[in-house]
Amino acid sequence: MSKISRSLFTGTILLLISNIIVKGLGFGYRVILVRLLGTEGIGLIEMVTPVYALLLVIAGGGVQLALSQITAKRQGENTTALFTTALVLLLIGGCVVTMVARIFAPFICEHFIADSRAYYCFVTILPAVLVISVASAFRGYFQGTKDITAIGSSQSIEQVVRVVIGVLLVQQFLGMSIERTITATSIASVCGETAGFIYLIMRMRGGFTLLQIKKKFAFINSEATRLLRFGAPVTLTRLSTTIIMMLQAILIPMALQHAGWDMRSATEMYGRFAGVAMTLLHLPGVFTSALVVAIVPAVAENIGINRGLLNHRINQSLQVVMIFTLPGMICLNIFADLLCSVIFKNPPAAQLLQILSWGGLFFYIQITLIGILQGLGEVRSLFYNGLISGFVLLAGIALLTPQPQLGINGAAIAVDIAWVCGCALNLLRLLSVSHIKLDWKNIMLKPLLAGTAATVLGKIMQIIITDLRDIEFAVVQGTSIIIIYLLILLLSGGFNIGWKRLFKR
Repeated sequence: MSKISRSLFTGTILLLISNIIVKGLGFGYRVILVRLLGTEGIGLIEMVTPVYALLLVIAGGGVQLALSQITAKRQGENTTALFTTALVLLLIGGCVVTMVARIFAPFICEHFIADSRAYYCFVTILPAVLVISVASAFRGYFQGTKDITAIGSSQSIEQVVRVVIGVLLVQQFLGMSIERTITATSIASVCGETAGFIYLIMRMRGGFTLLQIKKKFAFINSEATRLLRFGAPVTLTRLSTTIIMMLQAILIPMALQHAGWDMRSATEMYGRFAGVAMTLLHLPGVFTSALVVAIVPAVAENIGINRGLLNHRINQSLQVVMIFTLPGMICLNIFADLLCSVIFKNPPAAQLLQILSWGGLFFYIQITLIGILQGLGEVRSLFYNGLISGFVLLAGIALLTPQPQLGINGAAIAVDIAWVCGCALNLLRLLSVSHIKLDWKNIMLKPLLAGTAATVLGKIMQIIITDLRDIEFAVVQGTSIIIIYLLILLLSGGFNIGWKRLFKR
């Protein structure tokens, strides 16, 4: 393994560790917020999130991914002017979007957020749009040069600051109305993003120094055109995704009201869906996010150069995601009641989590496929596939959620269907453009065999063992499921991943 390959492998492992820290802190933070604010408060926050994400997409213009891709292809040469050009573009985009959003905040909250009580939360988080936009130039550069540790460290710092400040402020604001109290989370987000950005600036000396940037600072029109041209399809794809998420956040409460619930109850149910069930579903994604950050430039640099290595990286990436995600989905399904009751003190969310866990595997595979297709430059295909799966999602919500016998469960079913649809479309496109042969035996068959055996064991244990308390039994049952899963994978050769070649240049 070359020095650069070892660097990429080490960086990915460190990013994985960082993601565990970030996910763990974020999960703990969400648990505290649910207990302090209730599902109604979380529902209000989750209604703001899609609009906030939409502003970030518009401000970013796809420049971060474009910078990462172009930097990776140039192998670190002639990147100073590219970086400074991207920095100027993102600074302008962040400033314009932040100011426009602040001016039109009342209009935005009235027409694009289901519950108007989220106004103060939305206004307070707007400064983070500017901070994240500018910071994305640094993240794009570090991703392109495969300095993955810088990204991971900044994420850890951002999360620590956000959690600490968020918990302290929420406790201070508890005596206020719910719409005022939730602004504490927005203030914490702004502080966290700022701390992570400051770290990235300090870390830049690991690439080229700030003095070099100052001396060679330039805004080159050709570089700007290249960045925007590459970023335009990415922006369209992300715009479509965030718009769909925003429409989902509007449509679900509306559909619930149509089914007979009032606005407050609809907000609570949406908080249960987005703030509890989805939070638990995202826990197994620790490895997936680290892998995607590493795989995009890794795929991009091998297009048309080393087809064998490209084929290997695609196959092994899908295999790794399957291996690490499947047991997580099994445990979430089996222990849904216990997790929602003990951790969040919200038993009604268990049924939602069980429904979502059936489609969770497709969700995580879809994330990896998106990263691979981005590395292959298939951003246009991702845009169309996202539109199709988004239409399926919104149609499913509109048809299923208003049914009184389904309610919020109908929204969860619609999400599962959309994940399956998006995964299938992206997989078909990958096979079409790459002409590779996927190793279905290692990607699907062996993990599914191990997962099925582990699930059967878990169900048998529920029938046989009755003298242990719930938490004690869950620990024994969960440990047994993981051991059986890993043992069968080892015996069947399912762990034949080939890490060295995965990170080889």
